[in-house]
Amino acid sequence: MNGIVMLINEFTPISGGTEKQAERLAAFMAKNGKKVWVITRRFPGLAAKEEYQGFTIIRPPSFGPGKLKTFSFVLGSLWHLWQLRKEYEILHAHMLFGAAFSALLTGKLLKKGTLVKLGSSGETGEIAVSRRSSRGRVRLALLRRWADRVVVLDKKMYVEAVSVGIPAKKITRISNGIDAAQFELEKPKKNAEKVEILFIGRFVPEKSLPTLLNAYQKALKIYPSLHLTLVGDGVEREALENLAEELGVTQEITFAGKQSDVRPYLAAADIFVLPSKTEGMSNALLEGMAAGLPCLATPVGATPRVLENGKHGMLLPVGDVDAWAQALADLGRNPQKRAALGKAARERILNEYDFSIIGARYLALYEEIAKGAQP
Repeated sequence: MNGIVMLINEFTPISGGTEKQAERLAAFMAKNGKKVWVITRRFPGLAAKEEYQGFTIIRPPSFGPGKLKTFSFVLGSLWHLWQLRKEYEILHAHMLFGAAFSALLTGKLLKKGTLVKLGSSGETGEIAVSRRSSRGRVRLALLRRWADRVVVLDKKMYVEAVSVGIPAKKITRISNGIDAAQFELEKPKKNAEKVEILFIGRFVPEKSLPTLLNAYQKALKIYPSLHLTLVGDGVEREALENLAEELGVTQEITFAGKQSDVRPYLAAADIFVLPSKTEGMSNALLEGMAAGLPCLATPVGATPRVLENGKHGMLLPVGDVDAWAQALADLGRNPQKRAALGKAARERILNEYDFSIIGARYLALYEEIAKGAQP
């Protein structure tokens, strides 16, 4: 088995959790001697084709609104997949949208091994979203019939996949991964006696950031030596800034905006927080753990398994302002507990989620699929 084509709606330099995972996997496979292509949508200012970290990015044009944009991307993807048909054995689609349709159709027609990785669960996950439209239900039907494997991140995703008729024997659980070496960070010297709390992610309702801001205001009354930094952007940015002003904590919060490299913020932080209502497997949480930070998070998605039900971090109820406030204050004034939780978090990453482990699992799965797809 050699050639691998990954398909994903968006890719670097656009950088969310799914995109980071796809980039890490493509780079891992390239380092292990595999030919890798990533087919993704072209956005203004990006090249139609480029070499990146040992693999090739191909960006067919997509144009028009909504369904037309998806349709044009699918057509462009199919064209490139046909051109490359003698070069690859495995098609790997990230998330169950237009890219997955291209992979499933091509895999069926050209007898290629096909893998689809689901990125999230719950009401905003691909399966729930697909169930709500005729186009989505077609994708689910193709997934059931034509995918060789469906990768899920956690038990909830597994249950959802089975509920739409995907045979259990086709489902494989593989976690997201991270290059832990990139997050072994040197802590900067601090001039101020502040305990730095850090959130990294999108400013969207699913992240429950109003809970964090309200809890932070209460925590300051218990332990004033706290500072909160929010890295990211999104539709709730203005509302959050207004809430900070209403709560009287504007001077104690830094809105850092979206950052291409979050490592300086992780290096400067003392506590990582993720107050989400829903999650798949948070890339930001893995980064916080890899940086050796004590992590406060909610028991949603894969988070309880990643934190091993509190052994490698603290799990707090969704939306419980008082619980979050007390935890922030208690952890803020207890450096020994922060150090112990941070050490446990990084050890968890090294033992279970480092990309040397996750990449090897995908490599074994690709080999297995390729053998099964051989005529």
